[in-house]
Amino acid sequence: ANDYSPVERRLMPHVSLKERFKKLNIEVELGFTAEQVEQEVQRCLNCDVQTVFTAKLCIECDACLDICPVDCLTITHNGPEGELRTRLKAPAKNLEQPLYVSAGLPQTGRVMVKDEDLCVHCGLCAERCPTAAWDMQKSELHWPLAVDEARMLEARKPKIA
Repeated sequence: ANDYSPVERRLMPHVSLKERFKKLNIEVELGFTAEQVEQEVQRCLNCDVQTVFTAKLCIECDACLDICPVDCLTITHNGPEGELRTRLKAPAKNLEQPLYVSAGLPQTGRVMVKDEDLCVHCGLCAERCPTAAWDMQKSELHWPLAVDEARMLEARKPKIA
């Protein structure tokens, strides 16, 4: 299932500062036990799966707002970013992270606003949406590769025996 897990990330245990100052060449991170590693792996929230919103499909039923475990979604009137941030369900504290603001919604012209800094990609909004306005899509990175084009063209030329 696509249930949201509120389990907090486990921080890596470290050697105490007192011990570190006694032995300057000591390994600082203690690592996880096998059981702790297993618990951390279970926390995976599919970071490569992104929410995609299609404004023209939204009927403003608020199902996505009701189901979101972190309150990262808000439907409101558009406006300047500073003012818009004051109307969000949960305060957007990270000013470095831009907000997602949709096109105007068909029924009222309001916009869907998403704080990517809060979103945990649980997919509950997409599961709950009756019109598929929210969708979960796998994102892929395509790394550009340096290519010697002259060599590629030479390799493509027909070879005469």
